[in-house]
Amino acid sequence: MTIYYKIIFFCTGNIINIFWTCIHVSYVIEDWWSSLEPSIMTKHILMWKNALSFMLRNGLLATHNPGVKFLLEALKYLHRANKRARRTQEVPASTFYVEEIIDRVIPMDDVKLWRFWSTREDTEVTPVIFCRYPFVLSLICKMAIFNNNALFTKVVHHLTHRLTVMYPSGTFRDNPESPPAPVFQLTLRRPSLIEDTFRQLGAADHDYFQRELVVRFMEDIKLSLVNIRDFFLHVFEELLAPESEMFMYNDTKTLVWFPAKPRVEEKSYFLFGVLCGMALYNHNIVHLPFPLALFKKMVGVKPSLEDLREFDPVVGGSLRYLLEDYTDDDVEENLDMTFTVIWDDQKVELDPKETGKPVTSFNKKQFVDAYVNLAFNQSAEKVFEEFRRGFFKVCDRDVVELFQPEELRGVMVGKEDYDWDTLKQNTVYDGEYHARHPNIITFWEAFEELTADQKKAFLLFLTGCGRAPILGMDKIQMKVAVLQNSTELHFPESLTCHFLLLLPIYPSKEMLLARLKEACAHNRGFWKE
Repeated sequence: MTIYYKIIFFCTGNIINIFWTCIHVSYVIEDWWSSLEPSIMTKHILMWKNALSFMLRNGLLATHNPGVKFLLEALKYLHRANKRARRTQEVPASTFYVEEIIDRVIPMDDVKLWRFWSTREDTEVTPVIFCRYPFVLSLICKMAIFNNNALFTKVVHHLTHRLTVMYPSGTFRDNPESPPAPVFQLTLRRPSLIEDTFRQLGAADHDYFQRELVVRFMEDIKLSLVNIRDFFLHVFEELLAPESEMFMYNDTKTLVWFPAKPRVEEKSYFLFGVLCGMALYNHNIVHLPFPLALFKKMVGVKPSLEDLREFDPVVGGSLRYLLEDYTDDDVEENLDMTFTVIWDDQKVELDPKETGKPVTSFNKKQFVDAYVNLAFNQSAEKVFEEFRRGFFKVCDRDVVELFQPEELRGVMVGKEDYDWDTLKQNTVYDGEYHARHPNIITFWEAFEELTADQKKAFLLFLTGCGRAPILGMDKIQMKVAVLQNSTELHFPESLTCHFLLLLPIYPSKEMLLARLKEACAHNRGFWKE
């Protein structure tokens, strides 16, 4: 603990002003840090981070504001050094997370300060603003900031509506007869899901996208939170199916990207971006089989060769071999490659000034960089910009950019890291069911006999998403209750908004297993045809 007291003393003394000046005018320390091995770099990070954690735990944020700022600035330089390190492996981003922030800082207060001071010049009284240092914010903290910001916006719309109803005259002079609705409602037909969705999104005032979402289906007009989950599940399934013709697929048909020559109007990509933003804004994990490059571009990070390797392992692997492993000086003669390539079935000159320009040992990096740029930027610039414009009509860009690309993908798409034991341990039971009830014992025995894919199908059936939440399976608490007025001929049903499994009582494990498989295979219980 002595080292932390020494750092705190240093941070709060007059010498801080000297060091503060030095660290801003010299990059010597940062250069040295970037040359360190990960194990040594980690020790330096932990020294400063633990000092900051100590100050937060002991309530020193208000009384030692300059000291906290200094520690955050030191960690900023360490973080930047880690990103530009001349080594193959970075220190994990999570090493910088300061877990105490979530318990000592009110997310919305920090966001308000961040936005207030973003348009003003800092002074001596400028408070500590943690949003300026997103690398120290844990994923839980970033999600809290995003969710609180979205909730605050929705509440403002509800409050505006209530005030207009209470005081109609003069509240909204432009249209006093029609107060703005506090919600954004979609009324849809299941057989025409995409058509209805795009028509209503296209006709809506963009301001409505940030309001509370309500989904009604014509086939079942009653309102339910289940509708929202089902809507996002099926609308993304249809939009990302090959039949939509909106995207290009990689060779294995596992990942998609924006096409070089779109077959649908550009507005469709704007509306697709709106839907992606609305899914995140309304806390729904969705099916988005894009490479990490998409999420990098959303937070202002440049895609790399590694992203091309993810999307197209053959092409990306060949380019990596050319760039890093091919040592023969005579690339031009031995490989016979040119800057003319095929992307999305189109012939492209990576160097428009020289048709058929040969790849040599001197320009091979230029060739690889141009190929990556073609794939993720140049080829689909217009449609991607439409997508991004739609996305940020819903989500506030500054808050989204707090996330790392991997974090943003995890929050939006979930992860394939399933802990079925945790799901079982977290399960609660309702009515006559309990952990030792014969039908419950049989259910878990049957569940163990499901294949990995069948278990994922069950998760989809239960929650409306086949992937685990980014924060883990302990965020899912399944409740199991008896399906009322059911017989052994009935299938299990679910209410995805409540993670509720309605399970009939069956006479045997074989029958329960068969009914469960059938229900999961056909998504029975929440999208009934």
